[in-house]
Amino acid sequence: MGKSLLFLVGGLTIVTGIIQVRNQERVSEIPALTTDYYKAEQARNLAKSLVDNAVETMKANNEWTGSISLDQIVPTSQLAERSNEALYDYAVGNITQEQLTAIEEGLDGQVQLNVSGSLTSYTETSQNIPGNNSVGAWDEYKVLLVSTSTYDDIEVTTEVLMQRDSFSKYSYMTQSELSSSGSQIWFMGADNIYGPIHTNGTFMMSGTPSFYGLITSPNTWQGHSTNPTNPNFYGGENFNAPVKNAPNSYEIDKLTTAAADGGLRFTRQIYVQFFNNSDVGYAKIWEWTGTEWTTPVDYNLEDTNGIISSTGRVDVYGEVKGQVTLHSEDIIEIDGDITYVTSPLVDSSSTDMLGLVSEGDVRIDANAHSFSGTQDVTVHASIMALNTSFYVENYNSGGSKGTLNLLGGLIQQNRGPVGTFSGSSIVSGYAKNYQYDNRLRGSIPPSFPRESIFSIVYWKEEVNKVSN
Repeated sequence: MGKSLLFLVGGLTIVTGIIQVRNQERVSEIPALTTDYYKAEQARNLAKSLVDNAVETMKANNEWTGSISLDQIVPTSQLAERSNEALYDYAVGNITQEQLTAIEEGLDGQVQLNVSGSLTSYTETSQNIPGNNSVGAWDEYKVLLVSTSTYDDIEVTTEVLMQRDSFSKYSYMTQSELSSSGSQIWFMGADNIYGPIHTNGTFMMSGTPSFYGLITSPNTWQGHSTNPTNPNFYGGENFNAPVKNAPNSYEIDKLTTAAADGGLRFTRQIYVQFFNNSDVGYAKIWEWTGTEWTTPVDYNLEDTNGIISSTGRVDVYGEVKGQVTLHSEDIIEIDGDITYVTSPLVDSSSTDMLGLVSEGDVRIDANAHSFSGTQDVTVHASIMALNTSFYVENYNSGGSKGTLNLLGGLIQQNRGPVGTFSGSSIVSGYAKNYQYDNRLRGSIPPSFPRESIFSIVYWKEEVNKVSN
């Protein structure tokens, strides 16, 4: 018994000794690892400072391309004169001037380090673009930022791809949640909204509307004063988001230019029926002469670049095959259901896609619900109403109809009404079922307007140790 115990204790002693030796070896490695980690973090911070500076430059000038060196942000002479770790923390904004002074007064000596950094911005027309990048297909809306920053013997190469996103990526976006007449419009309990949602105004909620995508605004949402309100933000929320401006005239002019160069461009009111024939998409188009409609012409959409534009009003309905953007300098009126031949809800590989861009309003005709013999209206499209709204004609009369089913997205200057309610019941017009077309995260209707700001597509970096 005693020998057994002795052997057991001895075994424990040996194992413990091995563990202690290994722990000591690990501890001896910590200072070097910590130093390299710190240097890498400083190099990352310097690279980030360069990229942030480039982003701010691009905000001021979307056409900017060029290079930035570290001494344009923090003069090299200052770095050389007071080269210690605290200074670099100060240079990249990690500590304040007061903290820097306090640290320097407590230093016994200064650590001499080599610090450098530079950034180059590349576009589709740039020369000598790095060969190992992951940009993919270039277009005029992409910018590749590559910065190289060295902190002592640690070098960090940072590659950031930025892109001006299309407004079509939004499920719902407004500049204001008030109607064009200034009245409040509410999300209510029957509403189910999917996909990314943004307003520059203030969301107004009544009851328990449900949001299944990220909802953002510079302002906190407002609840109804008498109806209990508890919205569901299933996709997350950010009510401290930056303002996002509407597209500028340059983006709209691109539509008319594209229509005149490979698309269909009209100078008077038109009536459009989309249809499918032998798996080929067509647009049957009538023109209004001022006294009568012309004989319709069937246009094969495969023979165009997908842009149809008119200086006048555009009425539309039908089945869409292919990728099309329909643009009007006036109003777009939806006279009946607009659906894809292949619905992405049934087949996710569908390539059918429609953009409706109006420089006026986009309006659902008062009788659109009777088009297919039901009380509902179905629209498959990414819709943009620049002046002013997407709304239902005679929304406040005629009693409750059915449901307005929108698959795609809705971008408008002011929020437009589609019905009225009392409590949780529809009194007139439509209940809303707005569903996001997930393909819009990566696919864009032809020449659909783009945002003026850049967003980050990816950010990656490589850390290497270099010899001094």
